Amino acid sequence: IVGLIIGSGIFASPGPVTLKVGAVGSSLVVWAVGGILSMIGALCYAELGTMITKSGGEYQYLKASYGLCLGLTFSWANLLLTNPIGTASIATVFAQYIMEMAYFNPEDPNGEDVVMPDYAIKLVSIACIWVVVFFNAFARKAGAMVANVFTAAKLLALAMIIIIGWVWLGKGHTENFQNAFAGSSTNALDYGTAMYMALFSYNGWNNLNYGIAEVKNPQRTLPLAITISCILVTMVYVLGNIAYFATLPVATVATSSTVAMQLGMVAMGKGGAYFFALMVVLSTFGAVNGNVWAASRLVMTAANEDAVFMPPLFGKLNEKRETPIRALILVGIIATIWCIPGDFTYLAKMYSFTGWLFYGFTVFGLILMRFKKKTKDLPRPFKIWLPLAIFFVIIDIYLVVAPLIDAGSAGVYQYIICIIIGLLAIPIWFVRVRKPAVGRFLFGWIPGYQEAYILEARRKKEERKIRLANLQAQEPLEMPDEKTEI
Repeated sequence: IVGLIIGSGIFASPGPVTLKVGAVGSSLVVWAVGGILSMIGALCYAELGTMITKSGGEYQYLKASYGLCLGLTFSWANLLLTNPIGTASIATVFAQYIMEMAYFNPEDPNGEDVVMPDYAIKLVSIACIWVVVFFNAFARKAGAMVANVFTAAKLLALAMIIIIGWVWLGKGHTENFQNAFAGSSTNALDYGTAMYMALFSYNGWNNLNYGIAEVKNPQRTLPLAITISCILVTMVYVLGNIAYFATLPVATVATSSTVAMQLGMVAMGKGGAYFFALMVVLSTFGAVNGNVWAASRLVMTAANEDAVFMPPLFGKLNEKRETPIRALILVGIIATIWCIPGDFTYLAKMYSFTGWLFYGFTVFGLILMRFKKKTKDLPRPFKIWLPLAIFFVIIDIYLVVAPLIDAGSAGVYQYIICIIIGLLAIPIWFVRVRKPAVGRFLFGWIPGYQEAYILEARRKKEERKIRLANLQAQEPLEMPDEKTEI
């Protein structure tokens, strides 16, 4: 569970969080609250996972609580927004550290006089994505090896950062922790945006219930495993941030996009800077590899199981390579498009916005299913305390609304883009599922146009019901035994 949550965000998010809240103490509180929210969300998902055991995660939960339309909207948003934006943001961190290594000047460790061209960072990000795409397309068995090696690099870097932090504190470098809350932002909206950046690093808690059906004694095991794991991850992130603040000036942490490299320079010199940069590069490359692999399988599933949004040709494996080359290329194209508009902070905000929008819908659906006639009596081997679920939804609403207001007219467009792209799923659902005759009229002229597989499954289900009804009608009535009185 810990491995699913700990990601590469801890090497890039501390700067934007500190810059937004303005103080060391406030930054640490944001990271701690992010861990608590993730734990509550994971417990809510644990109830959903033990109640609805079908594979598909949020798609199944949203379909059960609201209907097929919202479930398909989630799948659409995951294909076009959440997953590719997450991939692009991690690739951007990869590029930032690569470029910092290329432009690094030991005499100017903070990089104040270094001007890295923005287009170069974007080109390196895109190159990272396509190397991973071709790697997965032509080296089928290498993905697992990459994941294992680069996960080790991530954990090694984090462990060394925490150790360096404690050594630095032991030497008496505690000046940043005196009056730790001085200068904290008094604008409540700033904390919503800062929370987005911290929660980006906690991404993965919503996947903890994969394989949950195999858990023995879920009433005891699930809350214990989720609580311990989320506390461990929160401690790692808070200790990592303490290490940054113990080693570096607050202003350096707040403005740096490669904070781990700055720590390495201060603690271990030029060699340390390059070592930590290399570890982060390996870690982020492994994270991009995992995202691309998962996204390609998501495309295949969407093409093979319902084919509402994704044409069936994307669900096929290459016969020679036994890899989903078409799906991988599509994933690479979408992620490349998202690399173009902005930097890591821009992408991480959009990623967190789309993610937490659907987290809120999902947990509110859990609350609804506690009272709906069809679902209130479903077996729930594990149940979260209802006030905690309500609290999560309230905080989620704040997290979705606050950054929209805080962005102002100049920055709100990035969230509007996400909303518009997500809402496009509704008309597609209408013409492909709700009114397929309209879809045939509008798109039937396209060569190879096929109806959604979900319609065929629905027709087969109706045909089975009709056959069953006919068989029951044809069965002879059983006559009661006649008794003769003598």
